Amino acid sequence: MLEKPWKAFLKLLGIVLFLFLCGMLPWIDNIAHIFGFLSGLLLSFSFLPYVTFGSFDQIRKRVLIIFSLLGFLGLFSSLIVWFYFYPIHWHWLEHLTCLPFTSKFCEKYDIDHLVH
Repeated sequence: MLEKPWKAFLKLLGIVLFLFLCGMLPWIDNIAHIFGFLSGLLLSFSFLPYVTFGSFDQIRKRVLIIFSLLGFLGLFSSLIVWFYFYPIHWHWLEHLTCLPFTSKFCEKYDIDHLVH
């Protein structure tokens, strides 16, 4: 066990936030990273081995596996629908890929912002 689990958690959170901020640079797709993280989190509940402590714990973990697989299938199917059948065009979603720090910083992305 860790002596200070919150300290380790805050270190990992700091690394994740730093990498997310690095993703605000052009040509790094944060949307793909966010959904990849969520997919990996849901699939890790399903496919990683687990230890049970009694029959109630075994049932609880099997229910968790079923819900995480259903969550992954819902996430995956919603991404298929959003990308291929009904594309979403939310203006704020473009800022997860590139933040316009200057007027020409994200011009390849056609983000029309005026920076003063």
